[in-house]
Amino acid sequence: MQTLNNLISKIQNSQKTLFILCGLPYSGKSYVVRQLQSATDVKVVAIDDIFSVQGFDWDANALPGAEEWAIIFNESYDQVRQALISGNNVLYDSTNQTVTSRDKLRDVAKSVGADTKVIYIKCSTDTVFKRWEENQKNPTRSVVSRGLVQQTIDMFEEPTEDENVIVVSNH
Repeated sequence: MQTLNNLISKIQNSQKTLFILCGLPYSGKSYVVRQLQSATDVKVVAIDDIFSVQGFDWDANALPGAEEWAIIFNESYDQVRQALISGNNVLYDSTNQTVTSRDKLRDVAKSVGADTKVIYIKCSTDTVFKRWEENQKNPTRSVVSRGLVQQTIDMFEEPTEDENVIVVSNH
């Protein structure tokens, strides 16, 4: 398990690396992103930002269909590619719950000669649902449906050592 300070050091000592953030909803990914942004010069590509720019909204349950998701993800891959080509370290902010989704990002990085590391924010499902319930009470926080959280948990494929993973525990 890595501490946040160790993770910051790894990013500061990397060059042209795609850091693929991975973790369940409400595991603390957004918190880690904010900490890494303030302590490093990593460029963040956040799927939720592209989702919002495209006019979608988790709170209003205004969700994209398959074609719109493809557009959102293709835009994110283009942003990653461009940032890596410019020589930046990139942090890809999404749940990245399947090996296939992480493999796609590894392919994007490989296409421009960049390295990849997976940052896995490990969190228990009990903690996830406790945070989900707390966020229900906070009007400034986006809250997806309990069903979508459970669906993501059910689909989640924990990254393995062969994925060059850095595990950060956030229970």
